[in-house]
Order: sequence, then C-alpha cells, then structure tokens
Amino acid sequence: MGTKQITGLGAALKGTSALFLSMAVVSTAAAQEMPAEGEPIIVTGSRIPRPDVESNSPVNVIGGEEIKLAVTSETEQLLNALPQAVAGAGAQSNSGNGSATVNLRGLGTVRTLVLQNGRRVVGASQDGVVDLNMIPPSLVARVEVVTGGASAVYGSDAMAGVVNFVMKDDFEGLEIGGSYGISDEGDAARYNLDMTVGGNFADGRGNIVFHGSYYDRAQVKGVARDHALDYLADAVVDGKPVLVESGNGVTPQGTIFSPQLVGLTDPYGNTIGTAGIFFADEGWRAYQPSDGFNDRPYTNLQMPMERWQGSVLGHYDVTDGVTAFWEGSYVHSKINSTLGAVPMSSSGFIPGFQLDLRNPYLDPTLRDFLSANMDGDGDSLVPVNINRRLLDGGSRTSDQTRDFWRFVVGLKGDLTDRLSWEVFFNQGQTKVTDVQGGGVLVDNFANGFLTDPNDPYKCATDDANCVVLDPFGLYSMTPDMIDYIYTDLTNITTIKQKQVGASLTGSLFTLPAGDVGISLGTEYRKESSAFDPDQLYVMGKALSRSAGLSPTAGSFDVVEGYGELYVPILADMPGVRLLAFEGGVRFSDYSTAGSVWSYKLGGEYSPFDGLKFRGLYQRAVRAPNVVELYSGATNTAPQAVDFCNANADRTTAERDFCVNALGVPSAVIDVFQQENQQIRAITGGNPNLQEETSDTWSVGAVIRPDFLPGLQLTVDYYNIKIQDAIGSFGGGLQSVITACNADMSLDNVFCVPLQNRTPDGQLYDVPLLNANIAKMEARGIDYRLDYRHNLGASSLNYYIAGTYLLDNISQGSPIVNPVNCAGYIGGGSCGTASPKWRFTQRLTWEADKLQLSLRHRFIGSAKDGRIAGAKASGADAPALAVPETGAVHYFDLSAYYDVVDNFTLFAGVDNVLDEDPPFYLYERETYDAIGRRFTIGFTANF
Repeated sequence: MGTKQITGLGAALKGTSALFLSMAVVSTAAAQEMPAEGEPIIVTGSRIPRPDVESNSPVNVIGGEEIKLAVTSETEQLLNALPQAVAGAGAQSNSGNGSATVNLRGLGTVRTLVLQNGRRVVGASQDGVVDLNMIPPSLVARVEVVTGGASAVYGSDAMAGVVNFVMKDDFEGLEIGGSYGISDEGDAARYNLDMTVGGNFADGRGNIVFHGSYYDRAQVKGVARDHALDYLADAVVDGKPVLVESGNGVTPQGTIFSPQLVGLTDPYGNTIGTAGIFFADEGWRAYQPSDGFNDRPYTNLQMPMERWQGSVLGHYDVTDGVTAFWEGSYVHSKINSTLGAVPMSSSGFIPGFQLDLRNPYLDPTLRDFLSANMDGDGDSLVPVNINRRLLDGGSRTSDQTRDFWRFVVGLKGDLTDRLSWEVFFNQGQTKVTDVQGGGVLVDNFANGFLTDPNDPYKCATDDANCVVLDPFGLYSMTPDMIDYIYTDLTNITTIKQKQVGASLTGSLFTLPAGDVGISLGTEYRKESSAFDPDQLYVMGKALSRSAGLSPTAGSFDVVEGYGELYVPILADMPGVRLLAFEGGVRFSDYSTAGSVWSYKLGGEYSPFDGLKFRGLYQRAVRAPNVVELYSGATNTAPQAVDFCNANADRTTAERDFCVNALGVPSAVIDVFQQENQQIRAITGGNPNLQEETSDTWSVGAVIRPDFLPGLQLTVDYYNIKIQDAIGSFGGGLQSVITACNADMSLDNVFCVPLQNRTPDGQLYDVPLLNANIAKMEARGIDYRLDYRHNLGASSLNYYIAGTYLLDNISQGSPIVNPVNCAGYIGGGSCGTASPKWRFTQRLTWEADKLQLSLRHRFIGSAKDGRIAGAKASGADAPALAVPETGAVHYFDLSAYYDVVDNFTLFAGVDNVLDEDPPFYLYERETYDAIGRRFTIGFTANF
C-alpha cells in the first residue's frame, strides 16, 4: 500500500476515533439511509421500482431525517458534503451567474442532471444548469443521487449522474419553522422562515400541500477575513521559493506604457520595464511587482441573497384507478456578486489612443520626460497605453433579480395489477434581470484625455458634459469625472422549457427467480432561451464584468423513446441467492445533433444472504445546449502565461517566433512581460457541435453480515470516459498557448489565435470558440459503511462515506498532453480541488426527546495544479513556496430537542474548530471561507 493510501486511511481512523470519543451524534446530508425492513425506497438508478441498496447503479439517498439534521436552508449544502460531488457554485462563490449548482465527479455542472420528482427542472442560465436555490430544503422528502452515466434512463445531461429531489406529499396539518444563523465574527447572518400547510379533501380522495418560505443571507467581503486579505505570488529569492506580496498589474494608481519607454530611467534611477510608469504616492516611477493591486478584500466571501418561495403540490383520485397530480412553484430572488473595480486599459478598447501632454493634472516633470522622449513632432500627443483600476467609482457589482416558475400536471393509474401508467406535462421558465454596476463608458473615457488647446481644463470634444480626467494617482478622480465615465448596464436572460412524457412501469410476468421488471416510455422536450445584453455592451461602448457581449437566442427540441428490463435468472439455489440481468436503451432524435443512442447493460449476483456483487456498463450522451450552440462572442479573462515572456528559460526559437510570427515588437522582446496574470479571451457558440459520448463502468459489492445486525458496507469502483467533450477551442487559453509552443508554426491552428496582440505585444481577445475537442476521464473507488446499534432507551448510529480518486484526467485538445488532476487544485491546469481522499462521517446518539450529532468532513491534501501541468508536459516541477494545501478537517455539531410533542428547538455549530482555508491555495467552493457559524431555530406543528 502506497504512502498516500496509508495517509488517507490514517486520517479516516483518527477522525473515526475522535467521533466515537466525542459521544455526540446524528446523520448528515451526505448520509444514505438504509431502508427499514419491508419498506423499500424507490430511487433514481432505474425507473423500475427497487430498494436503493439493491440498485446496480451506486446510489446515495439523503433522507428526510438527514435533511433536517443538516440545519441548512441552502440546498447545495445537502449535496456538497457528498464525497462524489466536487463542490459546485454556492453561497461562497463570487463568479458565474449566482446560481447554486452540483458537480458530480468533477465532470462539470452541465453533465449532472437535476430532477424534481423524476422530471426536469428549467435551468437558470442558457447552459440549462439548474439553480438549486429554486428547491426549498424544507419541502424535500429525500434526495436521490446516482453517480455515473444515466442517459439511458433519464436522457441527455446525465453523463456524470442524476440528482433527484423527491418532494413531500400527503402532508396534513400546519408546520411553521424558522432559523437564524451568524458567524463567530458576528457577520454572515442567515434568516429563514417557512410554513407548510396541507390536508385531505373529498373524503380522503385528494391531498393538497401549500408551502411558503422567506430566506435572507447577508454579504461578507474578503476584507472581513484575514485569510482573504493577501494577494501573494510565487518568487525565487536567493535560490529558494517564497511568496511575495503581489497583485494585478492594472492598479488604482494607474500606469502608462510604451515600447519607447523601455530601458529609460525614472527620477529615482530605476530602469523602466514593460510594465511602464507607475503613479506612486511619492511621484511617478518605474512599476515594481509590489505595486500590483490586491482586489481580494473587495470581493464577496458570502454572496447576499433574498428569496421568496411558494409551492403547491397535490393529487386527487379521479376514479378508483386514475389519479390526477400537480406541482407548482414560484421563486423570486435577489442575488449580488461583487468584484474588484473595473480594470480599464486603452489598449484594445481605444484604438490609436494618445495621451495629451497638456492635461493639467499631469506631473510637470513627467510631461517634460514624455515630451523629450516621445513627442518628436511637438504636437503634445504621445502614443501610450494607459491602464487604471477605476477604484474611484467602486466595485463592479451584479445585482440579479430572478423569477422562476414551474408547473407539472398529469394523470397516473394502474393498467393491471402488475403495470402502472403515467402521463404528464411539465413547463417552466426562468427570467434573470442582471443590473451590473461599476461600468465604464469607453468613448467618454477617451474623450476625457483630449484637452482644448486654449483651455486644458476643458475637453477637445463638443460633448458639453465632458470632463478632463485625472487618472494619475490613487483616488485622483473627482465626483464629476466619475459621473461622466461611469454607467450601469442591464442584461436580461429568459430560459423556457417544455416537457411531455408517458410511461408504463411494473412487471410483465413472474419467472421462477422472481418478477420481470419493465419500464417503457416516450418524451418530448423543447428548450429555448434568449440573452439580451445591454446595447452598450453590444456596441462595444462600455465595459464592466464583460467587455463586449452579443445577443444569444436559440432553441432545440428532442423526441425520445426508452425502455428498461430487469430479468431475475436464478434464485434460491445452492451458491446462488440471486442472479439477475438489467438492461436499458434510449433513442433520442435532436433537432440539432440528430439521432443518438444510449444504453446500459449490467447485473447482480448474490451467492448468499448478506453479500451481493453488482456491475453496470452505460453508454451516455449529452447533446450541446443553447449557449454552447448559439452564444455570441463573450469576453473572459482566464489566467495564462505567455511563452513570449522574457524569462530565463525562454529559448531563442520562442523569442524569434514571437517577433516574426506573433507580433511582439522587436524593441521590447528582450524585456517583454505580460501585463496581467489574466489575459482577455473571447468565447462563443458553434452551431455545428455534435453530441458528447461517455462510457461508464461500475463494479461493486454490498455486504450485510448476519453476525452483525445493523451493519452495511458498500464498495464500488467506477470508470467514466468522455469523448468529444465540448469546450473552448484548444481546451482554454493556457492549453492553446501550450499547444502552439509545442509546434511553433502558423500552420499550427493553435498558434493563429495568438496573433491577436496590441501594438506593444500584449495578448488580447484571443478567440476560443466552442468545439468537440476535449476528452475527460474520472476513475476511483467509493465506499460506505453504516452501523446502527440499539442501546435500549437510546440508539447509536454511525456511518462513513468516502471516495478515493484514482484519476481525474482532462485533455483540452488532441495536440496537448492530458493532465491528471487527481490530487491537485487550480494552477491554470486544474480547477476545483480534487483531493485523492475525501470522506464524510457521522456519529449519532438519539434518545427519547434529544438528538445530538457530530459530523466530520475530511478533504485530503491537494497539490498546486501547476505541478500537474508540468508533469503532463514533461517539464520540471515549478519551484513553489506552498506546493500543496495539506489535509483539512471540519467538525460540525447539531442538536434537536422536543420541548413538547409539537414543538422542537434545534441548534447547530458548523466548523466547530474554526478551521481556516488552506493558506494561499484554496477556492471558496470547496473550503470554508467564513469560519465557525452558529444556527438556532424551531419547528412547530399544529
């Protein structure tokens, strides 16, 4: 056994010991409830009704008791504790569109299908990804999670798995609940109120349930936590890797640059490099790395959200054999995300920009310096690039208002005593109005730099509102200047979904080994959406969180037919307790991708009671969504490193190619450095995309030993391979740069986009449109142990659920080497943390009126993704001061006490030990950025 395996097992054993010694207890949102004897749970692994532990697909069921004990009003928190789920976006995210999402196996949120009562939910964005904020936890009866491709059962998008929220029905009475939470620092407040009322009608033939809730979550910015204050970068000092204070090269003080300035000397004797002249407090001088802007204190650690929800569910027995059912929900929410102030650069936005030396705010010594060195024609206009982080006007904000509605109506009944049927209609819509603050009017910004020769305090333009700008130094701009250049921008997105389906489910007949199960069905679905960006974005007249957007509208529909079969072959024979076969097939005809097939084959073998082996092969497909097909050009800013940088390891061939083919000026090539860690790129849709395909293998065992009642152990191996995965051209900007570097020729398609450069050689607006170009693979071992023990007047429950990640491989394009991110985090080559070891365990003690619970979440160490990138390319590992995160342990306590029969108080403490995120290497989705948090609440039933 390798060192890492021993380390992971050791962590599990130590954590288990801590839990048992604590003697405080319960079950988690990540727990899979074992079905009570004679009470099977119908799960999502197949449409054929079967108990969850008997499913041939690995399935986790988050039961109602566990949902209650999780003490959360954020649905994503129910899922993020699952070891099989890489943390998706949520309350601690600050980018994206503000949604809360789930990402099974780390294969992407678009490859995880989210259902409600087995039916689709309209997405919150044009990629079709569902916002979990639209599903109220207090109305969820249980959550079923199937990992691995499930397209044959549920259709496209289920390549990584399915998450199905099963809602409460047949509720009678009135339940009122409320909770309040706050952090150890006195911030990060959360308020929740909800009410559920329901009852029978028509002499018990019908039941209807109404639910309403209000939730409010406060904002927390990076400045509120020490671990979020520093912007650090790797450096080598005296031959040793260290972390140094750094920041973004676009600063609030401002810089100017021109190739003609490189090599000149500032008033302090410093040589001016490619980062140009910096406007420091002591006066203008050459830019230094320590001058970089730290934007981390300005960004959200917890996104504020206000949410109102209302739902109605019900059913009515129309006849003795036919039941009508319905679901309806409406959600209105407001979400804010905040980024640092907009980085404004004349390069790329203002062609031919020139600085007017008559600007009255320009330091006279700098005016003379620029005049002597750059104003050869004496017209007082010099060609420079000006960069300024416009902190004067505040942060870039995104205030989103979301309106979501969905309804389902249908009929179901029994065709025979063996077969049941169902027909339904499902429709939903999401509308997102996004008001982005902190935007800059590009033309006004340019106008403010050209002065009237007769009055330098007036603009040269005829615009009567124009104000001459003073960008030279921190907070140098007046309110009038800010008002002239700033604007808000409004984008509107509308997503619609319609689904019609019919199914026939049950058993055909009985063989000697048992019932032959069958499920047949057909569905029609249409997805449509439209994105209407602000016209200032469309015309390229403004920039804020983006720097140019195009309208996107499109739709597709699909007609599908599917079938499943379960055949017990042998049973109750010597050496064969049960041998059974399972199969399924789905045919889908997309208006875009055409006809595709998905299928599954598997089975189970139980030699005797208490032991079962199971295995399944699944072919899954995912058709491209609207945004992948039709999205207009959108600016992004990924982190990447240009090989044209004048580093010590740059080769002569790289130098010459950058000058002769890519457009870096020869005057600066020997000192060339990219201005920012982030480089602007353009992403967009491709209507010629085809479907993705995946092959999933899973093999496992279920053990229930007779000699130890109440114990259950499951172990499953999985292997998921995705071909023709849809992604940005080349797999992203860094992959394109790497692919070009491997074959430096303009005949190489990956080099052509790198010719998009400013006159001073800076990469910008690199086109990276979507393509079926990538490959992905996830491979690992899941395990789970549950044990329940009766202590007489009380009971003790324990479980541990974990995963060991063997591989998490991505290949952005055929020309680049695949990168294995198992055990790595970030670094440009890898994304969200993918530790090899990860588990959640819970110990529970339950008496008559009291429940106590302690949960332990373990996240194994993860190395810097730059190491994985170097390993993939065969390069030497980079010298890093902090090469890995170290293991992280979170302990959470919760307690419930029944004060009287109908009134319960509860309390919870998350992150009891106030564990900080790993220093320097962390992302907020996986690790706790807030710290110790307290929650109290009540539930009253009438």
